[in-house]
Order: sequence, then C-alpha cells, then structure tokens
Amino acid sequence: MTLNQYRKWADEVGGEIGSKVHEILNELEEARNIAEGKKIPPLLGSTEVAGILGIDPKNMHHTRRTKFFPAPDIEVGKRPFWFKTTIQVYQDKIEEWRSKK
Repeated sequence: MTLNQYRKWADEVGGEIGSKVHEILNELEEARNIAEGKKIPPLLGSTEVAGILGIDPKNMHHTRRTKFFPAPDIEVGKRPFWFKTTIQVYQDKIEEWRSKK
C-alpha cells in the first residue's frame, strides 16, 4: 500500500486509531524527506527545548550541565540549537535512567 492508501484507510477507520495512523504517516513522510535530503530535521532553540522538557527557559543553563544532556547539534554564534530527535533521545535516556533508580 502507498502512503495515500494508508491515509484513506485511516480516514475510513476514523476516531483515535485513524488519528494515530495519520500521525505515524506524517512522521514517516517527514523522515523520508530528511533521509532523501529534501528537508533538514527540525531545529530547536533553548526556549523550545525548555518547553519540551517542561522547565523554565531561564534554567536551561543548569539543565545543560546535567547528566546525559547532549551538546548542541549546531551553534549559530553563541546560540545553541538541537535537532528534535536529539532531545527525544535525551528524554528516553533520562526516563530509562530514572526507572533504574
């Protein structure tokens, strides 16, 4: 099946399952575009990262010094930026680390 056929099927199914299928298909399409060089992965600044992590942006300088926090993927001047996937991997590591305690 093609992505469009899966989208039509998701529309037919509807509800929460259909919405989840659409979400997965969108992520798959974005990953394909990144892999084919048509698009760069989303970049996040400190404020966006703080929002994802649920912390005050003013505390990012402390958070960046914590265990497992990744170095910026890119720096423009002195401003750090991370790929969204880098932050997702960090969150997974933190959750795994906390569950082992």
